[in-house]
Amino acid sequence: MPQEPLPLECLLEILHILSQEYDTDTMARLLCVNKSFCVATIPFLYQDCFNTNMHRRSNKSLEDSMIQLIRTLLRQVYPHDRIPGFLRAAYLSNDHQDDIQPTVESPVFKYGHFIRSFMLDDEVVDSMFAIFGKSVMEYAAIHQLYEKYVVEEHLSVFLHNELWDGKAIGNVLKIDLHQQLMWTLSQDHLEATEKLMIPLLDIERYIDHVHQFTSLSRVNFTVPMVLQGAWLRLVEEQEEWQNGRIKAMERFVQQHTAIHKNILRSAEVPLLPETGLYSVVDAQFEILSLLPPLHNPRSIDSLNWCALVARLSDTNVSYVESIDLSASVGSEYDERAFDLLRGQPPFLPRCRALRKLAMETLGPDMFQWAVLEKKQRDAGHQQNNIQSRRLYSQEHGYHNEFVPLRSIKLHNTGSLALVQELNDIAFAFDNSLEELVVSDRGSDERPKLTDLATTPQVIHGHGWDLPCLRTLSLAVSYFQLHLVLDALQRSSALERLSLRDTTTTYNHHDILSWSSVHLPHLKKLELTGSPALRFNLESLHHSPCLEELTLTLTLSLTLRYTISRRDASCYYIPSPWDLEREDSDDHELSGTPGTMSQGYPSIGKRPRWTWDWHLPMLYRLSLGAVFAYKFDFQWLQQLPNLQHLQLNTFSSAGQLHERHITLKDLARRGQHQKDEDGQHILSDQYVSLPKLESIHLHGHWVIGERVVGVLCLVVCPNLRSVCLERYCRGYTHQEWVTLSRKMPQMERLDLRLSLTCDKAKKLGLIPEHKLVDEQRNKKRVKYVIDWNIYYDVWEP
Repeated sequence: MPQEPLPLECLLEILHILSQEYDTDTMARLLCVNKSFCVATIPFLYQDCFNTNMHRRSNKSLEDSMIQLIRTLLRQVYPHDRIPGFLRAAYLSNDHQDDIQPTVESPVFKYGHFIRSFMLDDEVVDSMFAIFGKSVMEYAAIHQLYEKYVVEEHLSVFLHNELWDGKAIGNVLKIDLHQQLMWTLSQDHLEATEKLMIPLLDIERYIDHVHQFTSLSRVNFTVPMVLQGAWLRLVEEQEEWQNGRIKAMERFVQQHTAIHKNILRSAEVPLLPETGLYSVVDAQFEILSLLPPLHNPRSIDSLNWCALVARLSDTNVSYVESIDLSASVGSEYDERAFDLLRGQPPFLPRCRALRKLAMETLGPDMFQWAVLEKKQRDAGHQQNNIQSRRLYSQEHGYHNEFVPLRSIKLHNTGSLALVQELNDIAFAFDNSLEELVVSDRGSDERPKLTDLATTPQVIHGHGWDLPCLRTLSLAVSYFQLHLVLDALQRSSALERLSLRDTTTTYNHHDILSWSSVHLPHLKKLELTGSPALRFNLESLHHSPCLEELTLTLTLSLTLRYTISRRDASCYYIPSPWDLEREDSDDHELSGTPGTMSQGYPSIGKRPRWTWDWHLPMLYRLSLGAVFAYKFDFQWLQQLPNLQHLQLNTFSSAGQLHERHITLKDLARRGQHQKDEDGQHILSDQYVSLPKLESIHLHGHWVIGERVVGVLCLVVCPNLRSVCLERYCRGYTHQEWVTLSRKMPQMERLDLRLSLTCDKAKKLGLIPEHKLVDEQRNKKRVKYVIDWNIYYDVWEP
């Protein structure tokens, strides 16, 4: 029974999916099935042929594949004299085993008719120029193109740019090559073009043909890559010329929208340096205001954020489910967008389907609308009046009675803490919020000394009741961060907790411990600054699901330690004598009753580190500053699932905070006994960490005799990576190389010890740049020694 042919609709759907995945290999094979398959496939193969993703599966390089495509398209340009001479020299010369004159044979298809996107990046043209540049330069010299460029205004301004150091003619040729190539390929297909990249230096030619772009929906105005540095000088010397380019972009969009209404929907301008007369950022928003508003968008991100702000009042945002502007924080367009937004009525109340929000804060009243709505709903519930709640939503044009926000991420760019905003969020979205993250402009910077006693406090958590909250991350600068622990107790589903401020120094008398909390579902705990100092570590007894633990202070640039002519930021760690006093003071205060201070619960003394917390699920442990310095290695026996261990004691006091690691540290508690050599421990009495894969030590660590062997072969037999930063000592290269050859799973050793070439050769280590092909297949352990990379190619 003969098979029914595949319906055309099904084939077109398959081809659409293949084109979305840039699967050119499969589409090329479909060309050979039969005539109908070939006819259906060709449009999908060429509609976006200049996209570099369409060439990634080619067995040729990107440049060679793109050259072959351009040569094919240039051969179909008719009449042939429309091809500029230097384009022929570049793509159709004998250097590429082709005749200079295009072929006159009629191809099966006119491939240019299927192209819908002429978005050829100038970086690709530059990389192709490296292949045929010699032919083009010879052509330019023979035909005296330099004299031609001198009289062309849009190119002559760059010919004498001192930043190019004699490369002016080559760079101008690249610019002109890109411009002429784009126009030569697209001029016969302007009516069908949907996406177009217009070189800003050549924009006047496109303005003259704006009436022909009947299908153009997206346009990108570009400045060639080689002009990025030259344009900076141009701002001062040719300010009027640059303003003319900016005005030309506006003129193109204005004329197009007037002739072809509601066709052009996206326009991007290059980010150029501002001039005294006009800003390209202003031009971007002026152009976007001429375009139609976004049509019922469901997500807002950095790509369409500016378009939304430019036509915010005309855009229906009731279907928006996600606003994620985390990728655009700090850009000039982003700053201008927020400036414009603050001068308009709030738009968040209109986003009735919003589930995810990540953006810069808009001020203390950002969520006041949600608070008022919540109060209206609560009043309706108390009166059992459903109709009144529906009328309230209808009066405001809302489709939903409440906004179901589940994730909120705010970036604070100001100097004030977001107390009001967070309290409003906790009140308004108490029954839906699952994630609350606050980042701060200064929290990721390394601040000057911030002392615990002199820094003002900010308290979060009053009245919070968030039963659905799973992630809470708060970061503040210029303040001490305090969290009302009742908020944590009421967040029974909490899985990830991160609290961070910029505290760098402290006095133990100023530390008041928080009360212990029960967090039965907590998986990740990350505390930095004063939260790490004040958090009651007895809470770890009630966190059996904890998988990741980080405790540290903030590194400070004011605390410096000189390393080979470089200054490195360090931790503050009290002197050993002060730490001894702390321990004695803790013993004296062991009976102090609980108190309340500054609105947060306290037990009247600093937290006690007992190092006896059983955390069977913990796989990542990272400690810094005093937490690493006082670390008890015998606690490791309570962490059977540990995979990654990082300890950082790097302080400005240097060797004053030197820590010695002995065999006694690796023994189980109560399992060591003395002998004539000083200490003897049976192998089954050591801590066992069979899952530990990586160890990273930073600071003045002194590794005792035989510790390296016991650590690698007994305690952590499955180690894959070891990093011992500068100033770790007590071991030799020979010791580690010998051990690594007994550990087939070892992959990387990072040792900051100097190593001469002769010594490396004796150890069997070969520098990376000297590996031959045969050795590359045999290389085992990667050694990073004093910033140089070696490989061990030893075979047993």
